[in-house]
Amino acid sequence: MAGSAASAAAGSALAANSNPQQAEGASGVIGYFVDSLFRQDTSPVASLAPAVSGTSAPYGNTSATTTSAAMLEVNRIFMSTVSAEALPQEDMRYVGQLVAQRTGLAQPAAEQRVRETYARLQARLQDAQAAAKQTADKARKASAYTALWLFISLLIGAFVASLATTYGGHQRDA
Repeated sequence: MAGSAASAAAGSALAANSNPQQAEGASGVIGYFVDSLFRQDTSPVASLAPAVSGTSAPYGNTSATTTSAAMLEVNRIFMSTVSAEALPQEDMRYVGQLVAQRTGLAQPAAEQRVRETYARLQARLQDAQAAAKQTADKARKASAYTALWLFISLLIGAFVASLATTYGGHQRDA
């Protein structure tokens, strides 16, 4: 029960990112990881490497609209596979192509970036599930403690009422 509550809480935190009105996909947990996929590599070695050529963007260009559409698509891919251990190979390849086109990385390096980012996302999800489970356990313990003390107070109240009734009956008969 606590495990399913933990999964539901972590899933609802991640599902907030699938809102199509969030055009950039920049808010929330998955949006952060998708944004990190498309970051340009600013290291001196990467700036010397030539951009990947001969590949065409799936949408024809790399304008801001196309980039946000690609980011939303990657967001949906991650959302649909977030419960799996690993990203399916065809999704890994496709997302790697999108990252390579946007960042200028070579295809293997882009796929490695996707693999690492997805692993970080999985780790974050597991942390969220553990935190949700811990919170659910604390709430369960607190409610059990509250119920026990409520029962004890009702029992004491019943005992005092019975004692007062007995005392009042003796006063009446005397």
